[in-house]
Amino acid sequence: SSGINAEYGQRRKEENRNSAVFPCRLRIIPTCIFNTRDPIVIGVTVINGVLKPGTPICVPSKEFVYLGLVTSLEVNNKQVESATTGMDVCIKIENIGGDAPKLYGRHFDENDVLVSKITRDSIDVLKEYFRDDMTKENWKLIVELKKLFEIM
Repeated sequence: SSGINAEYGQRRKEENRNSAVFPCRLRIIPTCIFNTRDPIVIGVTVINGVLKPGTPICVPSKEFVYLGLVTSLEVNNKQVESATTGMDVCIKIENIGGDAPKLYGRHFDENDVLVSKITRDSIDVLKEYFRDDMTKENWKLIVELKKLFEIM
């Protein structure tokens, strides 16, 4: 029956939620730097794509230095589950799965664009389980990021 399949699909989607990295490009709002390291707490504008908790963030203009995972997003002091193109959000980036914590002002600054760190695997997860959550614009951004990260 389709009910069981739908349930299985939903469960697979939940299992893969953590490895799903949605594409985004973020501009730092220089007047909204609240904490410069571990956790980094800054205001950003979503240039394009979609930002969700759990997104790994890196800085292409600084040799792809990895900053950590976005662990929370707030709009007007309220937690939100995602931010899309044009939105201003305050994000917390925790040094999870990185080396030494990175420092705003030393390792990156307001002139750098932040992007979600995508991989071949994370793209496959989006294709398989999150097609419905992705817009044409998001797929276009995936293509751009693939070029940037030189993912074949």
